Amino acid sequence: MGKRFSYLFILSTFFVSGMAIAQVEQKAPDVEAAEAPQVGEGVSQAIEQPKEEVVKGIIKVIAADGSFIVIENTKVLTTKEFLDDSYLEVGDNVEVVAQVTEAGLKAKNYNYIFEEDGPSAISEESPSQEQGY
Repeated sequence: MGKRFSYLFILSTFFVSGMAIAQVEQKAPDVEAAEAPQVGEGVSQAIEQPKEEVVKGIIKVIAADGSFIVIENTKVLTTKEFLDDSYLEVGDNVEVVAQVTEAGLKAKNYNYIFEEDGPSAISEESPSQEQGY
């Protein structure tokens, strides 16, 4: 009796797991079909991502009212809050991600660019040439 029960239990476990796998495989193509655009839908229904541009260089000008900055020769619109949060100053070497708008480039994010001019802190000698202490 115990052997029959264990065989039925094992068979039912395989049967249930097989059904679960089949359902997952059936759902996967449905998700892809929902995400893919249908033929004849047109461009009007497509979601347009805002265009972004990366401006790199040294900040030449910061407007007194905080409305814009000039990086090399490119004017980027900003807000006073953006400048207060970023601590950007004239002469900083930066990379600004800007959204393309009708009014011009509008700053969204920034990164400082640090270039090492001096010698590196890590020794370039091989470990065999180092002296022990």
